[in-house]
Amino acid sequence: MTESRWVPGLRFGPEFDPEQYELLEFHHRGGEAEVWRAVRTGHSGLKELVAAKIMLERDPSEVRRWLGRWDDVSHNAHRLGITDLVVPSFLLGPSPHRPGGAPGGGLLGYQISPWVEGVPLHRWAGANRGALPAAAEVLVRLCRIVDELHRKRWVHRDISPANVLVDAEGNVKLIDLTFLAPLDHTLTVAVFTPGHVPPEAEQVGGFPAAAKDLFAVGTLARALLLPDHARLDHRLAAEQARRELVEAGYGEELAQWACEPLHHDPDRRPAPLGPWAARGRDLLRAHRPLPRTSCLAVLPGPAGRPLVVAGGAAGVLPAGPGHTDQELPPGQSPSGIRELVIGRAGRSAELAVFAEDRSGALWVGNASGWWEAARGISGVAGAVNGAAELVVWTARAGALHSYRWAPGVTLTGQELPRCPADRVLAAVEERAGVWAVLVEHQGRVLCWRVGAQAACEQLRPSGPVRGAALARTSAGPQAAVLRPDGSVRLWPLGAGPEAAPTEIGDAEPALGVAMAGHRGGPTIALAGTGGVRLRLPAAGGARRPHWWRPTLRPATRVALSVGEDWRLCLAAVVEDELHCWQEDAAYRWQPVGLDQPR
Repeated sequence: MTESRWVPGLRFGPEFDPEQYELLEFHHRGGEAEVWRAVRTGHSGLKELVAAKIMLERDPSEVRRWLGRWDDVSHNAHRLGITDLVVPSFLLGPSPHRPGGAPGGGLLGYQISPWVEGVPLHRWAGANRGALPAAAEVLVRLCRIVDELHRKRWVHRDISPANVLVDAEGNVKLIDLTFLAPLDHTLTVAVFTPGHVPPEAEQVGGFPAAAKDLFAVGTLARALLLPDHARLDHRLAAEQARRELVEAGYGEELAQWACEPLHHDPDRRPAPLGPWAARGRDLLRAHRPLPRTSCLAVLPGPAGRPLVVAGGAAGVLPAGPGHTDQELPPGQSPSGIRELVIGRAGRSAELAVFAEDRSGALWVGNASGWWEAARGISGVAGAVNGAAELVVWTARAGALHSYRWAPGVTLTGQELPRCPADRVLAAVEERAGVWAVLVEHQGRVLCWRVGAQAACEQLRPSGPVRGAALARTSAGPQAAVLRPDGSVRLWPLGAGPEAAPTEIGDAEPALGVAMAGHRGGPTIALAGTGGVRLRLPAAGGARRPHWWRPTLRPATRVALSVGEDWRLCLAAVVEDELHCWQEDAAYRWQPVGLDQPR
């Protein structure tokens, strides 16, 4: 913490009463001032806690100039009569000194405010991560103060986390009125607080603008939702904040709302702020944080010993009888995992993991530990290929990329600039060296066939996609596409533009989909509020595929894979718990006990 030039117990006050105040506790230093908790002893002996902002400027003429300005601020703020606007008083006096000692060091300016039992907004946000309803109320209360100030045609001009205090009950106080100004008076000084000022700069001689306060409130909304993020670039504030919010797991609608006050055009910022804050309160109350398990993968094992790997807010977590601590990537895995791919690569069948975190970074984990391979990616999909390499596909900077790893071989990456992609949905190796990769690009769903040459097929009709899966079958590769409404369509790929998809799922909405090419056709697993459903190929004289439900409890994620002995293994997230089933030697499904990751 920054050290103070003074110590508790020193006294200060006006020239006619230089020991009226006693320093109790140093709080922070910002700009050309220090802030202390102090106590004032009145002439009647009554003691009162105050916040003392000590200006460090030592030029007497400069100090007196500021004191005259502060007197105007105090008078005007009292006249406004706005609740929760903390109005200071000001004095000019000697430097803090020991009781009874001779004051020295020249005169200093002091800004004295009633002591507020609260903490700066950024500290409150850091201590209340995830408490979104409470954060919404803090924002609503702050906007009420700012709207009242603007309604009376005044602006604060220096709204920042340090100047907004929040107490344990979520009550808000706006402090530090040094630069309070009326809208119809020209400016004599410009204020620039890094990270909290808009692209348009104040000009001495110009007029203040309420839009500056609006922008600052937008930066504070970001601070409430992203308390650990670095300073905002005011030149690209809306773009940066939207990207960070989406990467942190907030929905697109909520991210767009939070960025409205950060618009580069001052006229497009919401004014008054009250309706905007109320709309945000509803969005934040409805928001659901990143679930403990947001992605899932499974590797079959012999004798009913599969390995299940889950990814989510806590990182990459293994479960199931098929995992041993010795083969897991050592060290702390990255947190906030959105997608992952696992496989056993090389002759030694070494376990490796590719994972995408919520910031868009691609991580690789193997026996050597974890390291970051790329940034700015969207979606990962892949598997171990015919050469025993773990291959993953991802989208980066609008193009398709691939990464390959095998034990004893350096990770290699390749960009395919002629294959545009905004997000990778699924991938499967059709034959040696040829992959089918399903991607989203500009609102369309495309399937890239990548080998010696690249070819593209568009799935029609296109539109938003929640998830997808690919599998090889005897009739060629097929794709299962999950739409936002929960419907699932099965597409035969390479069948020409006349080929039509098949609607599957019996109109029961799904939340997750997985698929494996297996025996007589693709086996498809769906997860939804009605449980887990498995669509098995027609067999034993049956003309149609049939369904099997291992559980009716609500499920959100599902994974499916085929072992070397052609037995299937199914994993699912059921009411935030991991479940697993595997076929036995007679191809009958059996539950597999899992040790739940913590």
